[in-house]
Amino acid sequence: MPFKQGRSGNPKGRPKKGETMTDLLREKIEIPKTSREKLTRKEKIIEKLILLAEGGDLSALKYLFDRLDGRPKESIDLTSGALDAKLNEILSQGVKE
Repeated sequence: MPFKQGRSGNPKGRPKKGETMTDLLREKIEIPKTSREKLTRKEKIIEKLILLAEGGDLSALKYLFDRLDGRPKESIDLTSGALDAKLNEILSQGVKE
């Protein structure tokens, strides 16, 4: 069902600060350590992530590399003609009804 013209698709707007899942998670994870605790929750999670990566967990390794070095840039070779071939393939299929 399309939106009615002149009406917002999101009338309430963006959630207020502190209402999103990310805000709530960040609030809980950044609780300062008590005098009895050696590490904060955030530090405990980072330690666990490092242990998983050291143990060979590929997801943990990928996450750490993405955070430390940034994701590698992907390049698209426009000289090979692959893009033209794919475009021609799509256009030759025509519009399905």
